[in-house]
Amino acid sequence: MKNQLLENKNALVFGAKGATGMKVAEALKENGAKIFLSDINVEGIEQCDFGEIRKLDTLNEDEVKQYFSWFEKENVPVDIVINLSTSNPEDFNHGKPVTDVSLEQFMIPLKTTTASQFVTAKAAYPIMSKQKNGVIIFITSTLAKVGSPWSSALTASHAATEGLLKSLANEWGAEGIRVVGIRSEAMPESPTIDYTFTTMGANMGMSRDEMQAFIEQNKTALKRLPSIKETANVVVLAASDFASYMTGTILNHSGGHILE
Repeated sequence: MKNQLLENKNALVFGAKGATGMKVAEALKENGAKIFLSDINVEGIEQCDFGEIRKLDTLNEDEVKQYFSWFEKENVPVDIVINLSTSNPEDFNHGKPVTDVSLEQFMIPLKTTTASQFVTAKAAYPIMSKQKNGVIIFITSTLAKVGSPWSSALTASHAATEGLLKSLANEWGAEGIRVVGIRSEAMPESPTIDYTFTTMGANMGMSRDEMQAFIEQNKTALKRLPSIKETANVVVLAASDFASYMTGTILNHSGGHILE
């Protein structure tokens, strides 16, 4: 029997075409949510295993507002919003020394990740405040807390995203809107993490697989890294009524890399 933790809830997944986006969409649907998917990397409307993915640029405020206006016009509640938009790590020299990262490159994840979270959260607010409920979920990484070397741009972006989360939770809590984060350890199936282990491993004279093993054995208490599915399951928990009194907090999904 399917779990129905999210029965009668509508979930909007932005950046849905990526590896994490697909697994999050699958987990939300498996748990009873009706999902609405969008991504910039599609042409018009594309079909996937879970339905349609619409083309949407999460950095285009007018486009995002227009997207949300359909839900308002059709009187369709917006219960869950999660934005998984990201950028190619090679574009901002992720895994390279900070001296090899230009200012323009440094700003890329701050824009494509943090700023796009701001855009979609802000656009969700009018509907959620009228409903007096809803949850906005951010996914960050252990970089936000540990400040890993060779990751200046992404570390700054994830730390900034967590700061944005706390501010929104404090500002919107009285209107029934929850804002929750998931700080995940590296997920090896993710193309970003595959790239990270390759480039950072090279910095340390290791192969990609040796770098993964080093992180597993030396950074995590559980001595393994999470699957994307495990992270997606935490999204379901955060979105469900089991977490109905939880806001302004970061769920520690680090496998013991961060102990607090």
